[in-house]
Amino acid sequence: MTQDNTLQIKLRLKGGSGPNANWHWELHDAAGKVVKTGSAVGPEHKAFTIARIAKEKLESAKS
Repeated sequence: MTQDNTLQIKLRLKGGSGPNANWHWELHDAAGKVVKTGSAVGPEHKAFTIARIAKEKLESAKS
């Protein structure tokens, strides 16, 4: 069985709603350890996009 080395994005709403929502995101490795954290203000899709960009930068830095 092979081990999956990709990072997972986890989003959590910290407060607010709509355009004033405060999102906290974390990138977790395969072992569940937090690799990077951050936050974003706005709709959920904006926070996910910011986390995805951070994930892609970390994965490309490993290569």
